[in-house]
Amino acid sequence: MRDEFLTVSQLNNFIRDVLASGFPQAIWVCGEIQGYDRGKDKKHVFFELCEKDPATHQIIARVGLVIFATRRPTIDTILQKAENAFVLKDDIEVKFSCQVDFYPGHGQVRLIVENIDPVYTLGKIAQDRQRLIALLKQKGILDQNKKLTMPRVPLNVGLITSYDSAAYHDFLDELKKSGYGFRVFSVNAVMQGKNAEKSVVGALKTLNAVKELDVVVITRGGGSIAELSCFDSAMIAEAIAASRLPVLSGIGHEINTTVTDLAAYTFAKTPTAVAQFLVNRVREFLDHLQSRALALQSGTRDLFRAHHERMARRIETLSRVPVTVAKASRLTLTSRGEELKKTIHLRLQNSRAKIQAYQKLAQMADPKNTLKRGFSITRDGRGKAVKSTAVLKPEQEITTELADGVFMAEVRKVC
Repeated sequence: MRDEFLTVSQLNNFIRDVLASGFPQAIWVCGEIQGYDRGKDKKHVFFELCEKDPATHQIIARVGLVIFATRRPTIDTILQKAENAFVLKDDIEVKFSCQVDFYPGHGQVRLIVENIDPVYTLGKIAQDRQRLIALLKQKGILDQNKKLTMPRVPLNVGLITSYDSAAYHDFLDELKKSGYGFRVFSVNAVMQGKNAEKSVVGALKTLNAVKELDVVVITRGGGSIAELSCFDSAMIAEAIAASRLPVLSGIGHEINTTVTDLAAYTFAKTPTAVAQFLVNRVREFLDHLQSRALALQSGTRDLFRAHHERMARRIETLSRVPVTVAKASRLTLTSRGEELKKTIHLRLQNSRAKIQAYQKLAQMADPKNTLKRGFSITRDGRGKAVKSTAVLKPEQEITTELADGVFMAEVRKVC
């Protein structure tokens, strides 16, 4: 027996034959995708399918998979034709039809992907989302931010999105188009994938520390259900519930509502729609001021007209009485007329003062007027206003905003 042996290749080929006979046909396998993102741009995509413990979410089993280049177009077509199209990515649970294969050269078992069931993935996402919503409702987390008071003039806005994205530009362009003096404090965040939750929560904490802010906006462009699944997050919902500021959500969905939307003070479908909500809020306040000013003017005119009519009636009455009584009455009327004029003048002055005060309030809120007086705003590379030289370092890039434009500079020396 000691003289009998197998070479490694003989053994591996034997194992391959045993597996081939044990799994002559493709089998359906369910699990969570891991390692797909880093290899998705290669010709053949090698990744893993994992099983996690339901209680601890720790990986308890894994197996290697490969989607060969000849099969990828078929898989992509199936996903695109699904009721809610999505793409493969890490951290989503899928159901693949696979051929069990053993590669003798490496001595490894791997599954060769032949087909996919998109209904399984979409159903799993929906089930997980409904369970999470029920749990958050039970804890009262979805109602906390809605209990806050939305400022009547939310001109100071904290923005959480990806820098230089379409959502970033759409949101800012809509605010600029309004002509109102909005100030936006933006924080760059990852808006897709497994790092999105921590990134959004960190940005929310950062903006909650900015005292002058009125509201926070979380927004991104559209995407598939799988791409937006990171916003069906208990972590983000709890951070919104703990926020001292009202949070507006604009995740870019057209069909479904994310958990982030449900936890926010209110939500809209697109970044542009969120910006319009803020613009309309300011417009309503200014319209209210205008209507109050018109009401004050109308009331003053009515008061003056009523006094004038009473004076006219008294004069007419006096014309019928003896001259001495008429003279005494005229003196009284003259005195009262002067008092009335003073009263009307004071009321007009008070009305004008109130209108001017409202106008100054609106002007003071516009940072452009501050910049025109010679002031400027300097921000670091993250867009945060520089309030002390202590945060500056040599060779650090900074951006300075003046009344007529913006310029970038590099710190040479901090004195």
